[in-house]
Amino acid sequence: MLPCETCAYRKDIPGDSHSRCSFDWMAHDLMGLAALIAGAHLTPKTARWFQFPFNFDPVWGPDNCPNLAETRDAAKVEPDHPLTTLLSLLGGR
Repeated sequence: MLPCETCAYRKDIPGDSHSRCSFDWMAHDLMGLAALIAGAHLTPKTARWFQFPFNFDPVWGPDNCPNLAETRDAAKVEPDHPLTTLLSLLGGR
């Protein structure tokens, strides 16, 4: 299970109990993103609940995250984009 509850990059998704990661994986740690997704504890049934980083339940993730942080670094936050917001709202459906 990912330790997202205390991470500064975790964001809530309106109307959903899942989380969204606001860390800018594409710009800062693409290999870490691939490793995190590959390490997830997924089955065909649970894969729809872990669409990292857009909409995910931390229960199905791996046990650690390379970018877990107590404070948010503004330079590493993904800029808000309408498509990212839409993917978060539609994910897991």
